[in-house]
Amino acid sequence: MRIPDHIIEQVRAQSNIIDVIGEHVRLKQTGRSYTGLCPFHKEKTPSFHVNPERGIYKCFGCGKAGNVITFMTEYQRLGFVDAVRALATRLGIVIPEDEVQDPTGMGARKDAAFKALREAAEFYSTTLQSSAGNVARIYFAKRGFTDETINTFALGASPAGWDVLMNHLRSNGYTDEHLVDAGLVVVREDGRMYDRFRGRAMFAIHDDVGRVVGFSARVLGDEPDQPKYINSPQSIVFEKSRVLYGLDKAKRAIAAQRRAILVEGQADVVSLHQAGFTTTVASSGTALTRDHLLLLKKYADTVVIVFDADNAGQNATTKGIELALQAGLDPRIVVLPAGTDPDAFVRDNGPEAFAAQLEGNVSCIAFQAARFRQLGELDDAVSQAKAVRFMLMWIAGVPDTIRHPFLVRELAAEFRLNEQVLLRELDQVRSAPRRQDLPGTGYRQTAPQSPAVVVTPPTPTAPSVLAPERELIRVALTNEHGLAILEHKFLVTTQTMVTGAAQRIFQRILITHEEHPDVLQHVVNDTTLTADELREIADIAFGIETPSERWTAFDVELPDRDDERVIRDALLRLRIIKLDALIDELSRSLADMVDQDERERVMYRINQCIIKREDTRRLFQHDSEDLQWLHDDETSASSSSA
Repeated sequence: MRIPDHIIEQVRAQSNIIDVIGEHVRLKQTGRSYTGLCPFHKEKTPSFHVNPERGIYKCFGCGKAGNVITFMTEYQRLGFVDAVRALATRLGIVIPEDEVQDPTGMGARKDAAFKALREAAEFYSTTLQSSAGNVARIYFAKRGFTDETINTFALGASPAGWDVLMNHLRSNGYTDEHLVDAGLVVVREDGRMYDRFRGRAMFAIHDDVGRVVGFSARVLGDEPDQPKYINSPQSIVFEKSRVLYGLDKAKRAIAAQRRAILVEGQADVVSLHQAGFTTTVASSGTALTRDHLLLLKKYADTVVIVFDADNAGQNATTKGIELALQAGLDPRIVVLPAGTDPDAFVRDNGPEAFAAQLEGNVSCIAFQAARFRQLGELDDAVSQAKAVRFMLMWIAGVPDTIRHPFLVRELAAEFRLNEQVLLRELDQVRSAPRRQDLPGTGYRQTAPQSPAVVVTPPTPTAPSVLAPERELIRVALTNEHGLAILEHKFLVTTQTMVTGAAQRIFQRILITHEEHPDVLQHVVNDTTLTADELREIADIAFGIETPSERWTAFDVELPDRDDERVIRDALLRLRIIKLDALIDELSRSLADMVDQDERERVMYRINQCIIKREDTRRLFQHDSEDLQWLHDDETSASSSSA
């Protein structure tokens, strides 16, 4: 969608650049300008200047410069249109529809989905104040939520009927496609639809710029066959792995303190904000991901993880530490008393008691050592060595290598080991990444890859083979009929791979399969492959292990590996990678393109690729046996169906 130039200028002129940037950078007024530490590179002396009169910023350290819209695109990682929309929403400026300039229709679909979600949130809020919301009001009252808190977080209630919201939105002009795009309805096999959320307490989920993108719905009765929470599905406007609940309200406080509190549930966030802990956020209806932590890194340097005190919560803390370290954050841990969670603790004990818990936070290394000890995993030298190596893998994933010796020093003190010995071991871990097991649990962790940040390790860390390519190669090497499944059912060829290394490895597998029954044994010693390629094969081979029987200590049900689903997901990820590359290539070609007709044709192809990428992402939710999409041209921009 093309936004009219006068609207763009209105948004730019009316936006307060100090307020916008001040949510992410601690600014100090110096004369007629403001200064702060640059958010685009690491520095100790402020070189980032913002001039409110001209509405521009400039870093004299790294050279980054621009206006309020530029800042949103570069720092928030938004597209130009989304950046203007986000700023317009802050200002209450309405952007008119212009479907003629939206050839794919995706912009209009997203607009309609956002509007439907916003109206649904208002509908649920109104329902909460009606007789249909009595039970939900009682539930929120038991939680201790005030009217102000309920309004701030857009809490509400969904009616018990099957089609109340659907009929309400239809009467206001929304089509069935709009409701499906917004994730507000469920479509049955016979094509009939009904409200996704019925008779539940509603928590509206906002993205970091304040738009409603989904809901989390809490059951109000004691029905044993009903899940406690139902969450909105992935949609064209809701990517669960990139939305932190409460961040829209917490980001200013987080940016000011450079510290965030991370909890597990929406009720935890609401309770803690009401108690004055306004830097609290949670993942939105999904497991914590690396993208969540990278999003948090925009605003914070430290994350205090306060998960539930039960076994599952403590296991999630271990995973959260790994992700936080990889994102460049400093994770601190609070372990609440057994049998409680942040929401219950602050309600039962008050804000002062919770503040004391926060003050008593421990480092990730101290927490994990205590966790191992609690599980009986430090009873002998072998287990202790395994625990130390596990935490060295954590340290190896920290992108800022200056932090490595400090973390090693703490690890050495915790286990009373020689610091130099651990530093030498860390060098080996960084130079030869391989899978490590959490002591006694069968929990396998792949050596973490450093994200693209300012400081990177001196040793090579970029994989020569992509993760989805690894999965396809693993199936070909380890599944008895893996190669046949790849070739004949999933139509995998050498050209399916993206990287040259993966193409060469797969080609050697095809050749070796014709000559030798034991493909793995011969390929792992194939002298026609480079040392790096052989190392990739060895890593795959060494990573194939039987999980430890002691998984039961973590109270986790270990699923059977579904190789065909793994293949499907790997192929979809490769398709998305190729589409991303094509979009980048086409976008770069626009820079030197003078002919307007040619520019419009290229823009149309870019839009077609974007919608094809969105359609491809939705295939992850489909039945893995549905392989019709395999017959489509992977990067064709001539059709919007994947």
